[in-house]
Amino acid sequence: MIARLVIGLLIVVIGAFTYPGELIVSLATRIAPQAPAAAGPEGAMPWLHVAHPSGGRPYIADDKNRLVLLHGAIPASLLEFGPGSGPVYPLDRAAYQDGQCPPNSRTSRYPPLCMTDLSQMAALGFNSVRLPISWSLLEPQRGMFSTAYLDRVAQIVDWARSLRMYVIVDLHQNAFSHFVGASDSTVDLAYDSGAPEWATFTDGFSSHVAAGQRELNPAVLQATTNFWYDRDGIQDEYIAALAFVARRFRDDSVVAGYGIYNEPLLGWNLPPGFEDLLLFPFYRRAIDAITGAHDGLPCWSGFFMPASCGYRDLGVGDRRHLIFVDTGLLREVTDFPTHLGLPISSYPNVVLAMHAYTHIYTIDALAGQKAANATYPWGGYDQSYAFAERESRAMDAALFVSEFGNAPPDDDLILKPQLEEQEKHRTGFAFWPWKETSGGAWGMFAPPSPEASSGCLRVSRERMLARVYPRLSADPGLTFHYDPSDGRFTLRAQSRAGDPTTTVYVPRQVTGQVSSDGAVHLVISDEPDGSRLVLATPTGGEFVVAVSPALLSLAGC
Repeated sequence: MIARLVIGLLIVVIGAFTYPGELIVSLATRIAPQAPAAAGPEGAMPWLHVAHPSGGRPYIADDKNRLVLLHGAIPASLLEFGPGSGPVYPLDRAAYQDGQCPPNSRTSRYPPLCMTDLSQMAALGFNSVRLPISWSLLEPQRGMFSTAYLDRVAQIVDWARSLRMYVIVDLHQNAFSHFVGASDSTVDLAYDSGAPEWATFTDGFSSHVAAGQRELNPAVLQATTNFWYDRDGIQDEYIAALAFVARRFRDDSVVAGYGIYNEPLLGWNLPPGFEDLLLFPFYRRAIDAITGAHDGLPCWSGFFMPASCGYRDLGVGDRRHLIFVDTGLLREVTDFPTHLGLPISSYPNVVLAMHAYTHIYTIDALAGQKAANATYPWGGYDQSYAFAERESRAMDAALFVSEFGNAPPDDDLILKPQLEEQEKHRTGFAFWPWKETSGGAWGMFAPPSPEASSGCLRVSRERMLARVYPRLSADPGLTFHYDPSDGRFTLRAQSRAGDPTTTVYVPRQVTGQVSSDGAVHLVISDEPDGSRLVLATPTGGEFVVAVSPALLSLAGC
């Protein structure tokens, strides 16, 4: 413990003079995108990137520099949730071909992910899926990576390709690892996932959950701390695992990008030193490894690397995918920045991935307050989003809500204002979770019996999330709003003659008439699933696209 305190003091001293953001800010230019080495798979979609408008907030853009809003959900069945030390569901692609879908497992809270699921997502208007994967299944033995696991991921990417959906491959963890041990009944290992057993060092700390929060566990905190200090080179191994994934999908534009680390926990460290001296330098090193950005100072590897250290190029050469970086978990609890707002990499395609759980995991909820009369956050739902927008500007990164969700009875109280904030701040989302088995309480579908493959779509979720929204817009500063109570929608945008088309998605659930006003020409495409695509070609000046109120045709239960 004394040695760790000494190291911590050294980090603070070194970091005060060598904070990585200073290295990045001093760069005169960003690294240039690199042409792919291969043509990529058939059915490729437009590459996404982060646009950096002068004086404006960076945003996710397509090949015509239009703002792209990604709407999607998060299926959890590829994670190691369950009592075993291997995948819950088959990795063999043949188990999912020709419409097959394995039965639910009684040991998992999540059903298997099948082609039907992605088709259901697309029918709700989702154009993306955030796909969590576990390090423990990717690298079950040190230095031995599972090709079968990535083959399964590739199968899902191919399904998405057939539906014109993007995939965000997310290296996920919850309470660090399934292997933190359990010394009493407070630890539910069926909900922990992440690191393999060989990378989980608890150093004899007891495994006991406090206050009902799985992360408040001494064994979890110790194992997490060992990761941030690169105990036995395990952080290097993690970066190698990320490179293994990036190498597989380097030339595939259907993979929008990679989430580097889900909900980073502080361990025994304190903010802002954790984020600025441990977490964000780790992100920069991971980006260095797969893009060849060469930020930071040349350093050793295999054990602790100070904040100023960069990382060697692992030869992946991936310079086109988005890189999603989560803020520290404490930010999710406070709805307030817990780090310095500085760029972390010269790589241009960085996305700040926020998790929006106001009134669920924020301080008021932990104190036992109900959402209806909570006294925190002081700024309501906008506190988290307004600060996140400032953070993304300061970091020169785009903004994306990579996770949010709530219990269905709170949809009007929590889900509705969350979606309104996302409209206001023009950010896409990934909803947690997609489906659950019996006993689940948050999924978009009401959970069935353990034997059934899926339940029925909850009508409140269908009403809120199957929404009218602009998928593409040449005006990144447009304003729009959808009213889930009656299907009313209004979009206002500025344009110049020759601007590319703005595309508005209207789900089959919304039957109102589409109209326009101002400098725009509309073409409405009736899609086979009953949805409509509104193609608004501007002619220069302000224009409006609207959908009139009408009774919603909801099929949910």
